[in-house]
Amino acid sequence: MSAALPSYGAPRLDQGPPLAIPASFFLTAPVAIVAAGVLVLVYGGALQSRWTGPAFAVAHLGTLGLLGATMLGALYQLIPVLGGTPVPGVRLAHAVHALFVGGLAALVARFCGAPPPFGWGGAAALTGAITLFAGPVAVALARAPSRTWPVVGMRAAALALVVALLLGLRLAVPPLSPLRPLWIQVHLTVGLLGWVGGLVAAVAWQLVPMFYLVPAFDRRLPAVVLALQVVGVVGPLGVLALAEAGVDVGSGAALVAAAPAALAVWGIAPAALLHGLVRRKRAGADGSVRFWFAALPVALALGPLALAAWALPDPRWALAFGWLAIWGWAGTIVHGMLTRIVPFLTWFHRFSPLLGKRRVPAMRALYPDVRVRIGLALHVGTTLAGLVAILLRVAWPAGLGLVVTGGWLGWHLVATLRRRP
Repeated sequence: MSAALPSYGAPRLDQGPPLAIPASFFLTAPVAIVAAGVLVLVYGGALQSRWTGPAFAVAHLGTLGLLGATMLGALYQLIPVLGGTPVPGVRLAHAVHALFVGGLAALVARFCGAPPPFGWGGAAALTGAITLFAGPVAVALARAPSRTWPVVGMRAAALALVVALLLGLRLAVPPLSPLRPLWIQVHLTVGLLGWVGGLVAAVAWQLVPMFYLVPAFDRRLPAVVLALQVVGVVGPLGVLALAEAGVDVGSGAALVAAAPAALAVWGIAPAALLHGLVRRKRAGADGSVRFWFAALPVALALGPLALAAWALPDPRWALAFGWLAIWGWAGTIVHGMLTRIVPFLTWFHRFSPLLGKRRVPAMRALYPDVRVRIGLALHVGTTLAGLVAILLRVAWPAGLGLVVTGGWLGWHLVATLRRRP
């Protein structure tokens, strides 16, 4: 019997939310990129030390502003389409977006020297946003008639998001734990491997074959990846609980506990996706597939780089790991998928009803391939500039690259969304 995984079922596009809901979250991403670039230009040390306020601000603009906002919008779109049930009270997403953006802005301001009420207000707003998001999404995921691995993976990723938020709130609220470095390490593990890596892997099993005509993946692959992720996320949480209880867990316990998730997210999944993309049925694919080819090799390097960051005393290893994890791996995938999903949704909502009635543009004409490739060149160039900033302490090329890349992406996303019959 073949081990190939058959189709997960046709996406149910008619159950998706109004275009304005995912679009509002997607448009937050380029704004966050530009804001991060401005901070790097103003505070060059943001890419030279991981313990400064501006460094935390840039990191959260990447994890929340670029990755978080995009993935929240994607879940509002993907749960009804792939899971088969709409998110109840979906128009609450507008309040989620307002609270999320306001909370992130306040948090960034606090990191950059604003008074303490900005930090408290930002934490409260983000808590409200995730609460309003998690409730309806949990109901939709529980009701979803589909029991495919992408849906199960989305459930696990959404739970990891909530846990990562709780860990982040504990880090922000006094009294500070003497185990603060361990809290930060577990917070990053749950956020990067459970939330970001979990959602990327979950949706990739469906979207990569659909968009790029990749052969079906082995039916065991999503199950193995998800099982390793769960073990590698729960383990560090257990280590943290033991440490808070007074048990001497050792300096590398959380890293060892996270190894299964790192193997899944930065080893098995990217290797399988690369193998599938190389074997895709249409070799002359559009520019967005090149983002995957740029991001997946970076993912394969992140496991060894994380080990080097922990074992070697030079802080530049940790900075390089963080930069490549947020911008070189996850940020590259998100950028590429925005150039594919936004024109797809725009065409579906505004032009597909006119098929057979009048002439409509091709979907790829809404975001021409040349613009996608320029965006990729800017993104890769900025990734290299960030490494130069970390190694040689010359930050302005990276800051300028972020501003230009975010501006380019935002300009063309808006241009795409403004297209009407």
